[in-house]
Amino acid sequence: MSLNIVNNMSASLGGYIKDIKNTNSTSCFAEKVQKAKQTKNSTKSAEKKESAVNEYKRKHPNDTYTVNRQVNAGKTVLSKNSADKVSREDMTMEEYKSFITNLMNCIAFHPTQQNNTEIWSISEKGWEQMKNDPDYEAWVLGYTSLNRSVNIPFGLSGAGCFCTENFGASIEEHIGQSVPQGGFNKTFKSSDKEEESWWEKRHKLYKEMLKKQIENAVKKRLENQICVQKQYYANALAKKDGLTIIEPLVNKNHIF
Repeated sequence: MSLNIVNNMSASLGGYIKDIKNTNSTSCFAEKVQKAKQTKNSTKSAEKKESAVNEYKRKHPNDTYTVNRQVNAGKTVLSKNSADKVSREDMTMEEYKSFITNLMNCIAFHPTQQNNTEIWSISEKGWEQMKNDPDYEAWVLGYTSLNRSVNIPFGLSGAGCFCTENFGASIEEHIGQSVPQGGFNKTFKSSDKEEESWWEKRHKLYKEMLKKQIENAVKKRLENQICVQKQYYANALAKKDGLTIIEPLVNKNHIF
C-alpha cells in the first residue's frame, strides 16, 4: 500500500518536472523568436533611416563638397542657438515645426538682400525626414544660411527679389526660385500688349483688393454716421415729448 503511494507520488513529481521543462523550453523558444523579430525590425528600421544627405552624396558624388559645406553651416546655426542640445524625440510635430521656424527666422540676410522677400515651405514628409534625420535638418538650415549670406552686387540699389524655397523629404526635391520684384521684362517692354509679369499681376490684384476694403470701410462708416444721426433725432423727439431717451446705437466695428 505504502509502496503504491510512493510510486504514485514519484510519477506525479516526474510529470510535474517534465511539464516545467517543457514550459521553460517553450518560453525560451518564444523569447528567441521575439528577439529575432526585434532584431529583424531594428535592421529594417536602420535601413529605412538612411540619411537623405548620405543618399544624395551616394547618387551625386561630385556634389559631396558642396553638400558637406551646407551641412556644416547648418550645424553652426544649431550650435549658435544651442539647438544641438535639444531632443527632437520629445517634441510633437507641431512643437518641432515651431522649433525649426524659429531657427529659420534667426538666420540673417546679407545687407545686399535686405530688399528681398523670401517665402519658404516644407512638405509634411519633409518635416518627418528632418525630425528623424539630423543631417538633413542641418542641410536645410545650412542651405538657407549660405543662400542668405550671398553678397549680391548692386543689391542695395534695386527693388530686391521675390524668392521661394520649397523643401521636400530629400535634397533632390528642393526647388528654389527667385524673381526680380517688378518682373523680368519691365525695362524691355516695347508695347502694352505684352503679357504682364507674375509680380505685376499680383501687385495689381493686391491694389484692387485694398481698394475694395477701403470702399467697404468708408461705406460702413457712412452707415454708422447715418445710424447715429437717426438715433439723435429720435432721442430729441422723445425728450421733447417726455418719453424715455434711447441711447444711440453706435457701430463700433468700423476701422476709422
